Amino acid sequence: MKKTLFALAAAGLFAGVANAQSSVTIYGIADTGIVKETGSDTQMGNNHESRIGFRGSEDLGNGYKALFMIEKRINLNDGTNLGEVDWDGGANVGIGGPFGTVRLGRVDEIPTETIRKLDPFDNDSIANMPYSTQRSSRISNTIRYDSPSLSGLVLTGTYSLGKNTKGNDANNAFIQAGADNDGYAAAAVYDNGPITLLGAWSRLTDSNDSYRWDVGGAYSWGNLRLSLAYEKTKDKGWYDGGKSNSGIADSTLINGVAATMNSWILGLNYKLGPGTLKASFNYVKLKNVSGVSAADGGNYWANNSSADLKQYGLGYIYDLSKRTSLYGILAYTDFENEAISNFFRGSGFNNDSVTGVQVGITHRF
Repeated sequence: MKKTLFALAAAGLFAGVANAQSSVTIYGIADTGIVKETGSDTQMGNNHESRIGFRGSEDLGNGYKALFMIEKRINLNDGTNLGEVDWDGGANVGIGGPFGTVRLGRVDEIPTETIRKLDPFDNDSIANMPYSTQRSSRISNTIRYDSPSLSGLVLTGTYSLGKNTKGNDANNAFIQAGADNDGYAAAAVYDNGPITLLGAWSRLTDSNDSYRWDVGGAYSWGNLRLSLAYEKTKDKGWYDGGKSNSGIADSTLINGVAATMNSWILGLNYKLGPGTLKASFNYVKLKNVSGVSAADGGNYWANNSSADLKQYGLGYIYDLSKRTSLYGILAYTDFENEAISNFFRGSGFNNDSVTGVQVGITHRF
């Protein structure tokens, strides 16, 4: 259970917000387990990213409130940071009111946030939906707006600032390629009773105007929920995303690999006994790939326009309590050839399939 603390009790951490109408919530997830996949040693991994966060608000009167949140993500198995920035899970401040909510800072990226609603594995674990090459869980230097719910319909939009390249070194790779664009995204999510419908579109910062969009829906009958989604990615070979203005060297942000991805996911959640049975089927068609070395399948892509993968996931979450659960997950991915396995699994991965097993524990607070 999340623990809500009045700011007066937060002592040195939040001494500046001592106000009878202010509150701070400390929340988090502790998750780790054992993972074994084809071609890899047994290692520790997570079903959900471990985190600790602080979320607060102050009542301003007349239906308005000030808001803030900061969230740190960690690898629980060794205590290291998860991600390139210290507060990878988010860091923002804003105002909420009858008009909705406006936040500024590091926030959730909209298409990732929306499509994970239709992935039974929440875009986490070994069975998560194969990631778009233009996916970024969070984005920095962003203004985000969320509308109030209109009979279940919520509209969301973001605008993100790209690198400050004006007056900078003319040899900057982003400037030379004309890839230093600002980013923006929009989404509409309808969630009312048994029906969920959604659509989102995004262009990440400094991506040479690469983009992705998704659309999908879900329907629930009693203990059963079925979901279906489609995602399209047009990657022009540039990737900055949530790392824009982070101080990371440009050379680490430019993958140089262009591709078009068409991804489908069919999902199932079924409440069974003290937990939930989860299953998914993913199909990805990868097309028009360029910029890949010969060792990683470049010869194949030079002579072929596409390849595909099929992924099957099955898992069960056993709830020990409202806050603690055990999980067991199986995943099998069938790659059409080594070229597409290299693309998704990394250089030198030459297996045409991957079987994975994952078990662990999740505790929420």
